[in-house]
Amino acid sequence: MSSADIKYDLSNCEKEPIHRLGKIQSYGGLIAFSSDWLVLSCSNNIAEFCKKKPNDLLGSQAADLITPEVLSTLISSVSHIKYPDQVERIFGVNLFHNGNPFDVSLHFSGQELIVEFEPATKGTEPRLMEQLRQSLRAFNNSDDPIGLCKSAAISVAEMIGYDRVMVYRFHPDDSGEVVAEHRLSEVDSFMGLRYPASDIPRQARALYKRNLTRLVADVEAEAVELSPEWGELDLSLSVLRSVSPVHIEYLINMGVKASYSISIIIDGELWGLIACHNYTPKRVDLSLRTYTELFVESFALELKGRLDKQKLISNEITQRLHTQMMAGLDTSLPLIESLRVHGERLKNLISSDSMVIMVDGQHVVFGDPISQEDIQLLVKSVNKISTSNVTAVDSIANWQLGKELTIAERFAGLLAIPISRRPRDMIIFLRREEKQSVTWAGNPEKPVELGPNGSRLTPRKSFAAWSELREGYSAPWLESDLALAKQIKVILLEVFVRTIDEYNRFAEQSQQQQDLLIHELNHRVRNILGLINSIVGQTATSVESVDEFKSILSGRIQALALAQNKLTEENWSYTSFNAILETEIDAFVSDRSRIKLNGPEVSLSPKAFTVITLVTHELITNAMKHGALSTSAGSIELSWNITDGGDLSIEWKETGVTLNEPPTRRGFGTLIIERAIPFDLNGTSRTQFAPHGLIANLTLPSNHLQYEEGVLEKTKSTADLGLGEIANSNSEAKKLLGSALIVEDNMMIAIDEELALMEYGFNHVEIHSSVAPALQAIEKSNFRFAILDINLGDESSEPIAEKLQELCIPFIFASGYQEWQELLNARFGKLLLPKPFTRVDLKKVVDAVLGS
Repeated sequence: MSSADIKYDLSNCEKEPIHRLGKIQSYGGLIAFSSDWLVLSCSNNIAEFCKKKPNDLLGSQAADLITPEVLSTLISSVSHIKYPDQVERIFGVNLFHNGNPFDVSLHFSGQELIVEFEPATKGTEPRLMEQLRQSLRAFNNSDDPIGLCKSAAISVAEMIGYDRVMVYRFHPDDSGEVVAEHRLSEVDSFMGLRYPASDIPRQARALYKRNLTRLVADVEAEAVELSPEWGELDLSLSVLRSVSPVHIEYLINMGVKASYSISIIIDGELWGLIACHNYTPKRVDLSLRTYTELFVESFALELKGRLDKQKLISNEITQRLHTQMMAGLDTSLPLIESLRVHGERLKNLISSDSMVIMVDGQHVVFGDPISQEDIQLLVKSVNKISTSNVTAVDSIANWQLGKELTIAERFAGLLAIPISRRPRDMIIFLRREEKQSVTWAGNPEKPVELGPNGSRLTPRKSFAAWSELREGYSAPWLESDLALAKQIKVILLEVFVRTIDEYNRFAEQSQQQQDLLIHELNHRVRNILGLINSIVGQTATSVESVDEFKSILSGRIQALALAQNKLTEENWSYTSFNAILETEIDAFVSDRSRIKLNGPEVSLSPKAFTVITLVTHELITNAMKHGALSTSAGSIELSWNITDGGDLSIEWKETGVTLNEPPTRRGFGTLIIERAIPFDLNGTSRTQFAPHGLIANLTLPSNHLQYEEGVLEKTKSTADLGLGEIANSNSEAKKLLGSALIVEDNMMIAIDEELALMEYGFNHVEIHSSVAPALQAIEKSNFRFAILDINLGDESSEPIAEKLQELCIPFIFASGYQEWQELLNARFGKLLLPKPFTRVDLKKVVDAVLGS
């Protein structure tokens, strides 16, 4: 069967005889000789180089065609071929009798001697030698493998002048990825692109190992056949071998006009390629290809050295750490203190954003701060699985035990190393999310599509025909990371053997687990009591009768209880947004037909679920008292969708009620609707009182959402609704003491504290929920007093306390963590107001602090 009879598509790429196409590229010529130097075959373009037609040459002697001096050199070169895939090269010789210089390469294909030739470029040797010398010296500027790859891409680009030069690395599954690139500014980047294994089939990879350079000088040039037609001639080692039609189509669809590749061989295996693209035809002459081949062979040796050095460095570092820890171990100190000294060294061994050491119920954090509650939940989850092995997870949110972890909102990957047989003793490395947009040259699971000409190669004009965005994942834990983790485990187990009495440890295990549960329960109860206390106080100031107070307070606490019950049922994990609506509507609305719901299935984080429950409750009760549900003709349309940015956009629209003017009274329910989402969730909340009723537009950030990929819709355009100004009910506050600062991550508690301070006499109160904006506010404002919540979710207010202390600004701490009283008092000498507290309690403490 001739090559013309083969249907070229990706499904038969593995069977395509790419080394037996019976053709060569047109920029050179080929002659096949027998062992006694008779011409057996030649390319049909031979006359372009020696003025003789193929029929005149077949069967003739080499001496009739080649000059005596060059023939002698060729015969000498043949004698140097000692290995199966060896290729000899001769540069700048007058091969034929016309005086034109050629570069020649020769090798054996079976019993035939293949001689290939192409026009030579004279006078380039000194320049090439200097470029090679400079390129080899550039290796010293890069210590890590990726840096070395970048340096190699630059060097090859400078040597051959192609538009784009990439270092392409093969993965274990034979797919490939561009790990370094050098390109012209107007050329698209392929950096980081992933290619399925089918793009470079198995037989092509085998040829890359045998023939280290591969040039396609002009993608659209017609291939030249051999005379006589010789489809069975093996051209595996040929430098002029024609290009597979599949690969030609591949390059044309990319817009590439010329390509050049150089194989990177490490330990006898194909590690990758240096792949070069040009957008106009461009030949790289044989002498320059030889220099680049020599350069890449040297680069491969350097790269192997860097990779081996990484392994040696890791072993040396862990051995040195082991020696230091054992020599410096003080058994009179708690073990956590001994490990604290070496914490930074441990963290630097494995790339991470945060590291937690947990020993005997005590912990220390290096890197990004993590709250004590999050650490306890994390350790408890890890201890639910086998503690004898290293646990590596690159997506906590998708982990079987990750749904109960609020820490998944900040970190995506964890690597847990057990350092004792006691379940609570471990080191945990945490990595933040690293969104990875993997763009494949076509769907790797569907490399062929049915086109007008049958099953054909899928066009990949931008190499972005199919892309995969991995969200909620960290950078993968590499084999080197896991190897280091195992070494750390061995080192620290030895430390434990010397410092911890096994009997006492097991005897105390039950009590410590009980203490952990009590501590978690106490903290949650204090937070709930503080929240309820704030709701009671705020409701009392905004009603006119006991019956109204009882009704409103009961509804708000019931909404909070429903949210807590639902979260408990879901093990404090992401919970359905639709469940909020169904629960609230069933509880307060008798005629369900008056509320129309329209939106996809979405789940909310525990924090968002609680906030949205309260906001929804206030919207419904407001509609029942003053809005659409207060009249028989009124109705509500509640719709929501996922925006292009991944946020949840909610629109509440009331109709059937007549509003002549917006309400002027500012109640606590209004504050919840307007301030809860921006304060607690960093979202937005905008309301407008239209003539037909209230319109509210709410936005929840994507980090509080979970939804199926199919529900993502284009965001619907909505009018930019402005907030109406509502009079401040606290206009009679005393204006004596200036400004105060509140740092609190719960909005309702913060509002309660704000009103208490205003009643006390402060004429301005500023509220912040995190460290950075609070520190900025301190720089800009002259605060006379401050209240600091200790635990701000994923960070601590201690940096704020340090700044206030430095500026001699009075402040107190407010927290449910009463056990921190002694530590905070020793460090700052400040009072701790335990949650829950009343406004009277707060005013007494302010009196004591300012009075002193």
